[in-house]
Amino acid sequence: MISMLFLVAFAASMPTSNLDKICQSAKVGALPEDQASAFQACVRDEQAARDQLKKEWRQFSANARGTCAETPGIAFSYTELLTCLEMQSGSGFNRPQKP
Repeated sequence: MISMLFLVAFAASMPTSNLDKICQSAKVGALPEDQASAFQACVRDEQAARDQLKKEWRQFSANARGTCAETPGIAFSYTELLTCLEMQSGSGFNRPQKP
């Protein structure tokens, strides 16, 4: 019961994650000369997803937020969180695509 209350409280506020930690894996698959740019591209993508989540967090249902939110203290990707929330609500499929 206590864990359920914790998850509900956690889902009410937008979780935060460490972008440096999230994007370290972007370096792994890149050539040595491309590691810095791969890391920076990851950080830019994650910042954009985080900014979008900040704007839209309250628009997603509490159920979707609870389903998609990761356990506190564990690094997660804002891009994956946003994708999960959009899939839960179907909202990502109704947006016009950017060229």
